[in-house]
Amino acid sequence: MDVPLLQKLRHQTIVANGAMGSMLAAKGLRLTNSALANEENPDVVKGIFAEYLEAGAELLQSNTFAANAVMLRHAGLEARHDSLNRLGMRLLREVAGDAAYVAANLGPTGELLDPLGPLTEPEAREVFRRQAEVLLAEGADLVLLESFEALDELAAAVAGVREAGGQVPVATTFSFSQPSGRSMMGVSPAQALATMVELGVDVVGANCGLPSTTLAAVQEMAALTDLPLMMQANAGVPQIRGGETVFSGSPDDSAELARQAVAAGVRIIGGCCGTTPAHIAAIVRALA
Repeated sequence: MDVPLLQKLRHQTIVANGAMGSMLAAKGLRLTNSALANEENPDVVKGIFAEYLEAGAELLQSNTFAANAVMLRHAGLEARHDSLNRLGMRLLREVAGDAAYVAANLGPTGELLDPLGPLTEPEAREVFRRQAEVLLAEGADLVLLESFEALDELAAAVAGVREAGGQVPVATTFSFSQPSGRSMMGVSPAQALATMVELGVDVVGANCGLPSTTLAAVQEMAALTDLPLMMQANAGVPQIRGGETVFSGSPDDSAELARQAVAAGVRIIGGCCGTTPAHIAAIVRALA
């Protein structure tokens, strides 16, 4: 893309891709870690990227959300850390070309930090530095730290990314997954935003929650900041049918949600768990 991402966000909203994990499952893949598909099913990963690009997404995110050393270690895959992350970016760039911005996607470790859990702050920072270093070596328009629920881990993640070097903009999104509208660790949208602003990131927002709570979170943030906002909600409520997880939200539901998000000031709108290329295409049509 010819125009730097942050510059484009000053003037318009762009549409990001939808889910990767639930799309891989829909393709019949049963993986111990979603990043494993980068090596074992690269054509499937590229095909999903291509579907989102065809749907109208202008920002595509690498299939590396769960590819940090801690998550890979739980799956017995830590020795493949560098190759899984490197391929995650290379597959993405092959599909995106000059047609879409590319984001290096990093998720949380799944561990609590000391004193509540086994991971120290320096250890967490090193986990994120190591992953970001591999991803950024392949080139990215944005680093996306998403689905965080604890303030201390988000701070460690941002520090690790910065230690990896580069001048790539950083976006951070919190998951407000509880019925109260707070994160699993009890963090409110206002508290999460205050930390994001203090960390000096470039884009802030919410993802991986029910549409109503995710929208409410970005609306609350919009009243408190002039930073570009990002929102990626789930496709409704997950339900088990015939042994498979399905989501209640239709593409039309995502389109209406996107209209409300953009009215609140959201500049990057995409989808999280359960969203598909059909949901993204509906968002694109709604915002056209």
